[in-house]
Amino acid sequence: MLYTPFQTAWNIYLEAHPRMPAFPPPMTPERVSGLLEVVDRGGVDLVLFDSYGVLHVGGDALPEGLAAFKGLRERGVPLCVVTNDVTRGPDGVCQGLNAKGYDIEPEEVVSGRSLLPAIMDARPAGTWGVLATHDEDIAARFADCVPMGRERAPTASDLDAVDGFLFVDNNYWTETTAALLDASLTIKPRPMVVCNPDVACPYGERISAEPGFYAHTLAARGLTDVTFLGKPFRGVYDLVGQRFPAVRRERMLMVGDSPHTDVLGGRGAGMRVMLVEYGFLRGQDTLARCREAGLLPNFIAATP
Repeated sequence: MLYTPFQTAWNIYLEAHPRMPAFPPPMTPERVSGLLEVVDRGGVDLVLFDSYGVLHVGGDALPEGLAAFKGLRERGVPLCVVTNDVTRGPDGVCQGLNAKGYDIEPEEVVSGRSLLPAIMDARPAGTWGVLATHDEDIAARFADCVPMGRERAPTASDLDAVDGFLFVDNNYWTETTAALLDASLTIKPRPMVVCNPDVACPYGERISAEPGFYAHTLAARGLTDVTFLGKPFRGVYDLVGQRFPAVRRERMLMVGDSPHTDVLGGRGAGMRVMLVEYGFLRGQDTLARCREAGLLPNFIAATP
């Protein structure tokens, strides 16, 4: 896993504005004690949780996240997890969260990986390299995809030989892998499908550099034409709407830790958003950063 300073990741997010969905209009956030304060006011028929930075930061569950889950179950308020954690499919995400103590079913997990079949069927013809820790299901589904994951790190000739890239995750990368991909695309720009648009993610006491970190950097240099799946892009929120067709968007509440994914995506999809300060923005002036980004949530809370 590769890491990045906060400011480096933040600058990439700011620069990525032209490749992002349309920004919602400005508003004045309200500071609240936590999720259940908002829910108990009424008007919330579904709560959507981000995973990293809200429910955990790569280790044990956050006690406040467990308490929020328990409180929603006791109140009978439906919930789901909408995550850019796409290393495994929704079943694998569910298993990981249950192992941390969360009570959640696979059908309550939505991620950009669920959008892959339709996107890959519509991609330009040719052989595509799959950058993924776990690519078994992709290799079985798409015969023209070449695994470039943990079992066999790609060489320069491997990267040069394919016509495009399916970028699922970079958990197994070294700096060498990143440099080889950069060099290959510098020689021959090619399209890329990115399942995880996150630029960075809180992981323990550090910030990991995620696929969006590299995809946006490469796209800014004109080296790739990127199709992003997952938050903040609309497709993943449409999946939520399909799972919960009886719930109007304005009665959905997104709980996240990133202005450029959770606030932009949730508000852009017509939902209200509560931004927590524990994850990506931990140690930052949350309101100042949101104003700098031009992305303001409905609510700000220290934790869920």
